[in-house]
Amino acid sequence: MYCAGYYKAMRATRFDLGEMLRHQEVNYVGALNMLDAVLPTLLAQKAGHLSLVASVAGYRGLPNSLAYGPTKAALINLAQTLYLDLQPQGLGVSVVNPGFVETPLTSQNEFTMPALLTPAEAAQEIVAGWEAGRFEIHFPKRFTLWLKLLSHLGDALYFKAVRRATGL
Repeated sequence: MYCAGYYKAMRATRFDLGEMLRHQEVNYVGALNMLDAVLPTLLAQKAGHLSLVASVAGYRGLPNSLAYGPTKAALINLAQTLYLDLQPQGLGVSVVNPGFVETPLTSQNEFTMPALLTPAEAAQEIVAGWEAGRFEIHFPKRFTLWLKLLSHLGDALYFKAVRRATGL
């Protein structure tokens, strides 16, 4: 399970290349390093399971997520591709897309986080998803289902809905 993350809120009006690259290094390149270390063994034994922790912030662009969101979108895409390549080899692959979980990263947020979960609650959701054999494990459903629905809107409706919901 790759569960490492770095987050610092960023908007385009305060673009910082160093912060963008730090997000990429921790959130995405770290997952590639993990894959480099474990894939040969998993392929040789034709058994095992890989799980990448991404985020609902990877579904579509969100305010303050200029650096974070794209790295989580990359993990979602990576997990989908790994599933297509590895499932026929007998390996399991899943992607975990949590909403807000109470961590040092979310403690930076200056807004009320809907459906905030404790780390223990998040862990229970992940284990339940693995036990059910789900590819995508997202939680809490009362929050993530809305984001999944919004992600299917056309651009104009999506942008209007996000601006209305966030006040930006």
